[in-house]
Amino acid sequence: MTTTEDILESQVNDHSRIAIGELHDVAIEKLVYGGDGFAHIGSQAVFVPFAAVGDQLRVRITEVERNYARGVIEEILQPSATRRTPPCAHFGVCGGCQLQHLNYDAQLEAKVAFVRESLRRLGGIDWDEEIATRSAEEFGYRSRAELKIARGANGQPHIGYYRPASQQVCEVENCLILMPVANRELQRLHAEPSLIPKDATRIHFTVGDTEMIVTPATGENGKSEAVDALGTAYQRIGGFNYGFGVRSFFQGNRLLVEELVRTAIGDGGGKLAVDLYAGVGLFSLQLSKSFDQVVAVEGNRPAASHGMENVRANNLSNVRYEQLSVEAWLKYKSVELPCPDFVLLDPPRSGAGAQVIERLAAMAAPQMTYVSCDPATLARDLRLLVNYGYSIESITALDMFPQTFHVETVVRLKKDEFGMLNAE
Repeated sequence: MTTTEDILESQVNDHSRIAIGELHDVAIEKLVYGGDGFAHIGSQAVFVPFAAVGDQLRVRITEVERNYARGVIEEILQPSATRRTPPCAHFGVCGGCQLQHLNYDAQLEAKVAFVRESLRRLGGIDWDEEIATRSAEEFGYRSRAELKIARGANGQPHIGYYRPASQQVCEVENCLILMPVANRELQRLHAEPSLIPKDATRIHFTVGDTEMIVTPATGENGKSEAVDALGTAYQRIGGFNYGFGVRSFFQGNRLLVEELVRTAIGDGGGKLAVDLYAGVGLFSLQLSKSFDQVVAVEGNRPAASHGMENVRANNLSNVRYEQLSVEAWLKYKSVELPCPDFVLLDPPRSGAGAQVIERLAAMAAPQMTYVSCDPATLARDLRLLVNYGYSIESITALDMFPQTFHVETVVRLKKDEFGMLNAE
């Protein structure tokens, strides 16, 4: 019988046979979250960026750790049928995109696999049923962007995005994933660099339905609120008008945001809905159509301010904002409410976490939607929700970020009528 010690010993032996700088021929078995191709040299795992499933590659080893190695493509011996010539001239040097070398169907298939693999490996959830996909145009979708600025020896600004795994700026004059109005503004800044303040380290692009806001900024997150106050953009989504600031979180795919809302909200209704991590009210306003009362919980002050203004601007009397962290609201305020008919949560990339999930489960809402931008933290939180007596009804992967490895996942859950399940 093979033991853990045997496996570790074989990995150590494989490790001793692989060295930085060596060339090895590999076959790419799958893509992993982050966009790298996954292969084996013996039993040693090897990760290779810009690979495609089915590629036969010659790779040069660049990094060796105990249980894995990394390599770069030296030669494509036999290309995968899913490969294409990347449409962007900056691809591979600019860190903004990771998957342009794949045809779009292959990108969507990879993202479904990211979600399914994370659920299985990190959450212990074997979801064999369909994961539906939703997508729109693969280019020209992005309504929000943060461009980086570096200065040359002569003070000339270089505008673009960071290179992969670096804070060096790759100058980009034409970004295919930006909405056309934003891409034109990028080109204008290259043509007229004097428009960029000398102390600016980045520039925010924020596209509304009728406005394009260009916001130079210095420093980092400490000045988020000040930057946010420099402009408000407006989009009309699902019959409501939304205002959001330069730094307030708002979905960046203008072409798919209404589909995200429809998928997350569903067609249910009732007396009370709770929207956790509500942001500027993307889901809260939509919930007001089918629920008597909606409670929106958002701890970020600029986002909550925009959300409250959006409630007023749309003349809604049945949406109430609670400007508290989700953790504090669940601990101190949720007990003041009756059991909600529906809870929606759209946490940041770090997920909700054990404490929030425990208190959320105690509310015992019969229906719930979890919107996630990170399959790993989604898997962790879903494992807890299943343990607390929820079952998964459906999973949908929305490609809010074409050409990148990111995927938005919407999971609809219901409370198990038999109550809490035993933790596994």
